[in-house]
Amino acid sequence: MGARVVSLVTVLFIIISASPPRCEPHSTLLQRAAYRGWSSCIRLSNDAAEVVIVPAIGRILRFAPAGGPNLLWENSDLWGQHAPPAAERRDWANFGGDKIWPAPQERWSWPPDPWLDGSPYACTIRQDNSVRMASPVSPRTQLRIVRTVRLDPRRLMLTLENRLENHGPTPVEWAVWEVAQLEDPEWVEMPRSVKRFAPGFRLFPDTPDPGKSVSTSSDAVKARRNTTHAYKIGSDAAITRVHACKGTWVFTIEGPGRREAPYPDAGCNVEIYSNPDPLAYMEAEVLGPLVTIPPGGAATMKTTWVLSRSSSIRRNNP
Repeated sequence: MGARVVSLVTVLFIIISASPPRCEPHSTLLQRAAYRGWSSCIRLSNDAAEVVIVPAIGRILRFAPAGGPNLLWENSDLWGQHAPPAAERRDWANFGGDKIWPAPQERWSWPPDPWLDGSPYACTIRQDNSVRMASPVSPRTQLRIVRTVRLDPRRLMLTLENRLENHGPTPVEWAVWEVAQLEDPEWVEMPRSVKRFAPGFRLFPDTPDPGKSVSTSSDAVKARRNTTHAYKIGSDAAITRVHACKGTWVFTIEGPGRREAPYPDAGCNVEIYSNPDPLAYMEAEVLGPLVTIPPGGAATMKTTWVLSRSSSIRRNNP
């Protein structure tokens, strides 16, 4: 009897010893690193994707499959440079990447608020493996932009929680507006207008007719970059989603579903901008509704970025 017990214990010991070690779950790696001449950038990565945040200019400047091409456009002429202090700035520094602006633009004209765009952001790596980005408070608008950036531990997916905070003494009305500049995509696609715009999209005022650069189907509007002149279009889409194709990859930005509320730009919640040569980029833009923000309050908009192979996305062939 004793021999049988010893044998059984021995067998169990051998089985347990031979079992493979338990694999750690996938995780997101966050590290400080230099990038394009800027120091103290933040790199988020997993086995599938990588993201780079540049605090010095308040931008997400890279979103790419691991070891693959950047889907965001970068202005190589400005690598490693810093914009002048906001109070002294007169011109806009077009660094590229992804940013938040308050909408509508007609309320601030041009150039963008220098405290919110191009100024250094305070960036903190948090215990939950997210990054918090915070702009200075603008003395012009009393607004501050705060973004929380999370890379999925396993997938080619990034989640952004965007806040437009009112630090002034009175209520203000704004919408959150996310603008992603894309590296010369083959096309950018948004849902067709549901009711407001007869051709299926809104052509912005003072924008030349894009002609064959824009085509429509029963449910989508597809835009290609015009190399000779800029144009901008928008849609009051039921779904806040934009796809952009570059090579074998499709970059999708998706925001919250459209609400029964007023939106900027004659009701648009998705927009596409095309820039001519020599700066070869297009913009995928998503907007939230106009919100009255009380003192100490915030307008919020959550967006999700996904990279997928182009064969997995329905492609129109007009």
